[in-house]
Amino acid sequence: MATGSKHYIQAFFARYPSFDYDIAAPFFDEFQRLGKASRWKKPQWDQKRDELRGAMVKQFNAMYGTSADDLESWRLLCSALGMDPVPDDIKTCQQKVKSTHVNLVDFVEAPLSGRAVNRFKTETELSRYTKETKKYFPRHDVNAGSLLRYLLRQILRPNSRLPRPPLDAKKQKTRRVRAAK
Repeated sequence: MATGSKHYIQAFFARYPSFDYDIAAPFFDEFQRLGKASRWKKPQWDQKRDELRGAMVKQFNAMYGTSADDLESWRLLCSALGMDPVPDDIKTCQQKVKSTHVNLVDFVEAPLSGRAVNRFKTETELSRYTKETKKYFPRHDVNAGSLLRYLLRQILRPNSRLPRPPLDAKKQKTRRVRAAK
């Protein structure tokens, strides 16, 4: 069951006391502002972005829970997704959540900022929005609970449930050369 009492996003920004974090602003925008103010170089941007993404996963878990076996967590999640009426059983909740497409950065941010979350009709529309805004949520975070996994979508290759096609020989050679450096 979610407690909602942890504030992982705020804790991330609290590590930068000289930065005037605006809690009412979208945290993704604040992260961009922090990076510019701190004059981070590319490796630092990447590291700090990964740290923020980890905080997003923990924030989701704190707000909605981690267990796919907890009906209360499912009902809370369905309610936050705007489902009315909220389903009374786990299986129906799972089905409805699987068919819902939201940007998870926006979804985690919504209760913190009070802004509404856009629901997209298709995974392709969600993918387009995510690529335009660069609001990517981490797919493979060790802290991601089983509940969160029901909302993860194929952003880079929407509507694809197949493994990536094999690289052609030239690309494989290029990757091996880069890896050896």
